[in-house]
Amino acid sequence: MADLKAVETLSGSTITGSSDDKPAVLIIGGLGYIGRFLALYIHRNNLASEVRLVDKVLPQLARLPPEFAEACSQDKFMQADASKETSLDRMFTLASGRHFSYVFNCGGETRYSQEPSIYALRATALTTNLATHIAKIKPSPNFIEFGTGVVYKSPNSSTISSGGCTETAQLKPWLKISKAKLQAEEALEKLAREQGLKYVCLRLAHVYGEYDIGFLARGLCLARVYQELNKELKWLWSKELRINTVHVLDVCSAAWKAAEWCSQNPPTDQSSMADRAFNIVDNGDTKQETLASIVSTIFNIKTGFQGSFISSFAKMNLDSVVDDVNDEILQPWAEMMKRAGVDHGQGSPLSPFMEKELLKDSNLCLNATKAKEVLGWRIEREGLTEDRLREIIASYERVRWWP
Repeated sequence: MADLKAVETLSGSTITGSSDDKPAVLIIGGLGYIGRFLALYIHRNNLASEVRLVDKVLPQLARLPPEFAEACSQDKFMQADASKETSLDRMFTLASGRHFSYVFNCGGETRYSQEPSIYALRATALTTNLATHIAKIKPSPNFIEFGTGVVYKSPNSSTISSGGCTETAQLKPWLKISKAKLQAEEALEKLAREQGLKYVCLRLAHVYGEYDIGFLARGLCLARVYQELNKELKWLWSKELRINTVHVLDVCSAAWKAAEWCSQNPPTDQSSMADRAFNIVDNGDTKQETLASIVSTIFNIKTGFQGSFISSFAKMNLDSVVDDVNDEILQPWAEMMKRAGVDHGQGSPLSPFMEKELLKDSNLCLNATKAKEVLGWRIEREGLTEDRLREIIASYERVRWWP
């Protein structure tokens, strides 16, 4: 629990004045993974006068661990679908009569392999509707969009050796969700130019931390199955493939820094989308070899890489390769969960199920120099380590998600 306690020292802001001097904050997707940690961060640092969490999911169904109970309490929660324009007036009306100063958009579709129409509604339209509404409010709130670093063209070795993609790198999203996120960014920039929308977009690396159910969680589940099967876990592509990471608590501190910067730096006629985007990534330059080495130690299994011949075959036949992997791992996982008395499907959101979109031979390699220099963001967790992954597993065990 050390990280959660450490939240109290991470704001990088001087907390002074009365409660009324502090901003009122709206978090869209407030019960999602980043949203709940952001609410906790704000609560622990006493940064806001008021906080409202908006989510489609009720708190009782959101699998909130105990430490989030106060930060995500019922009196701060409003159930609403922020992608629907009919919900917006109610979401932005406070009983106190105050206006929200900061609006954080942590909402939207996070699952992979969905139809493009799903992402168009739950990523692009969600952001566009929110921002259009915000631009009409006077004084206008500052809008912080949580985007993705998977909007850049996969960098070559020269770019990687020089520190990764900067915010001005060539844009070529390689996932369906990242294409929708880029369209959302383009809509924000259009509103900034035409209506003066004050916004920032955070382009995130793979976010991880306690209770993670995202990219790294699948790798941990996969390793646990191979431990049970006493088999070597071999990874596709090369050990040098970049899968850059950032801890969720560092994401929260970056988001608050971005909100403060946004409030002091309105858009100009000359500003571009890259000017208001910030890469958020740790200093570890995480690659597949990093993750393979750590899970080998934690689970006491052999790990390796398939080599160029099999990887080339997989690239041409990825659907069948993914199907074969899932056929091998899903039944043992279900049996392990049953033996452990874990209610798989209701009690635990974890699964080793692999999706084709997660197995792209593309580098996620970001450069966070701009966020550090312009926002004054300090990274507290330098990179992915064995201790960090053990903390994640321990968090699963606390809430009975783990076999």
